[in-house]
Amino acid sequence: MRGRIEMRTWMAALAVLVLAVGLAPAAGAGDEDGVKAIGPAWAEAWNTADMDAVAALYAEGADYVNFFGDAFSGVPAIQAAFAEINSTAYKGTKIEIETVAVSFIKPDVAVSDSTWKLTGIPAGAPPLPTEGQSTVVAVKQGDAWKIVAHRARVPQPVPGQ
Repeated sequence: MRGRIEMRTWMAALAVLVLAVGLAPAAGAGDEDGVKAIGPAWAEAWNTADMDAVAALYAEGADYVNFFGDAFSGVPAIQAAFAEINSTAYKGTKIEIETVAVSFIKPDVAVSDSTWKLTGIPAGAPPLPTEGQSTVVAVKQGDAWKIVAHRARVPQPVPGQ
């Protein structure tokens, strides 16, 4: 009899554990829509030449590396970098950003990969990349997702192809 009671107790405990695990959020689950909203917000800010709004998407202490490999650290430096390029070769351009993947390190830390495409480069502008990819690491601060690391890149042709 004692063996049956212990077995029932063990089975009941196992059932509670399985139920609890089944109801818990999946590991790595997070606010994917919130992370994906960074791209359209960034594009809207760029497309309206609102560098204050671009800067507002970055967390204090964030860093950005552009497709030339230039690194900028801190929101003021990032804002200045985008303001400069938006006032010169890319002035008046429009950007489209599509987030293609989001991975969660923790529910409040995510990595997203996006593609971007610029249109409207003025005639006579130096030949600059008009499309590429970017990777963003974002953290949730309160109700908002903020960029803490941003890497832009332009795919290079494969030699011999």
